[in-house]
Amino acid sequence: MKKYEITDIAHPDNPNLHRIRAVTDLTEDVLAGMLGGYVESCDNLDQDGRAWISADAIACENAVVCGDAVLTDHAVARGNAYVGKNATVMGDATVQDDAIVCGGLLMGKSCVCGYAVIRQDEQTLCAPTIDGSARIYGEISGNVVCRGNAVVLPGTKLDNRTQDCFVLEDDRVSVQTASRTPPRKNPVPMILNDKKEGCL
Repeated sequence: MKKYEITDIAHPDNPNLHRIRAVTDLTEDVLAGMLGGYVESCDNLDQDGRAWISADAIACENAVVCGDAVLTDHAVARGNAYVGKNATVMGDATVQDDAIVCGGLLMGKSCVCGYAVIRQDEQTLCAPTIDGSARIYGEISGNVVCRGNAVVLPGTKLDNRTQDCFVLEDDRVSVQTASRTPPRKNPVPMILNDKKEGCL
């Protein structure tokens, strides 16, 4: 069953791109009849799942948006980019070339490119946040934040399987330690006196 159709409403700067329109209710925020962002072809946005392109976001060339992913604001997916699972790409963020984004939040003017891979850690369920003007060429998973002018070079792999947050900001690396509650000790059993006052 189709979840969207491609309209005749062309992008003001690129006539090959057209707005989409939901033909069924997808979420509380995406209802039948609502206009979405721009695609170049029906291959850019999967008809299955709840993935959506909204506002003035663009998916073009051979890029694919699928699963529960969201492309919004002025974000762009192009080249052979893959944006899936529960990824959110917003602001002026770009996913391009052969990059894969399976979870996480991309925002600001960040760019995930080359053969980069961004993914949610399956054990901790933590996902990366890429913000500012960060450029990612390597692989990142788990609770990692890249912001400012941070660069993750090709061949670099940041795999954080902890609850602590690894922060790459400009040329600095830091760790934000997650609060840890010590395990509860077994409570000392209370010994109750079965004798009640007035009873022998």
